[in-house]
This record gives sequence, C-alpha cells and structure tokens, in this order.
Amino acid sequence: MKSNFFAMFFLILLSGICPVATVIFADNIQTIKVQMEKRLPLIVELKSKGIIGENNTGYLQYVQANRENEEVVNAENEDRKKVYAIIAKKEGASIGQVGSRRALQIAKKALKGDWLQDRNGKWYQK
Repeated sequence: MKSNFFAMFFLILLSGICPVATVIFADNIQTIKVQMEKRLPLIVELKSKGIIGENNTGYLQYVQANRENEEVVNAENEDRKKVYAIIAKKEGASIGQVGSRRALQIAKKALKGDWLQDRNGKWYQK
C-alpha cells in the first residue's frame, strides 16, 4: 500500500513537472535563438574580414592572431554547444557528431571568401 502511494505521488508530481519543464526548455531554446540572431551581423562581419572561420566541428574559430570580439565568438560557440547537446539528446547522437554534421551544412552555405576547415583540419577559403 505504501509503495502504491509513493508511485501515485511520483506520477502526479511528474505530470505536474513535465509541462513546466517543457515550457522552461522552450523558453531556453527561444533565448538561445534570440542571442544568436543578435550576434549574427557581427559574426558575418568577422568572417568577411577573414578573422574567424567555421571549423570542422561546427564552431567558430580564429584563423588570424587578431582576437577581435572574442567574447562574442565565445558566446556563440557556447550557444552552439547547447543547441548541439539538445539535438544530440533528441537523436541519440554525441555532441561531436551533431557538430560535425552541422559543420558540413555550414560549409555548403558559406559565402565566397569565408574560411572553412576541412575534415583533416586544413583551412581553406571558399
């Protein structure tokens, strides 16, 4: 009887928490999206200057010694890692696998002159 009570209590608690967790999760995703959209113009500018490029793991990386706007690049990479983690959990993959797949997608859409890193780690301009 006692175990049934705890099982019922747990199910009731879980049913109350899941909708809240879903809302928090959705809010977090939306927050990340907004932050990434705000950074995009500066990231595009840094890419066009040849200061940063897209590495083969799905993250931004400096291709010059100039570390202009490092806090923006770091924040972008942190948000990408969060997004990759969410996708990885959903797909049953690793964060590294998701990042590498994303790197291939980014390379296809990259603009002429953007710096990209190939599978072997060699940098090239598109």
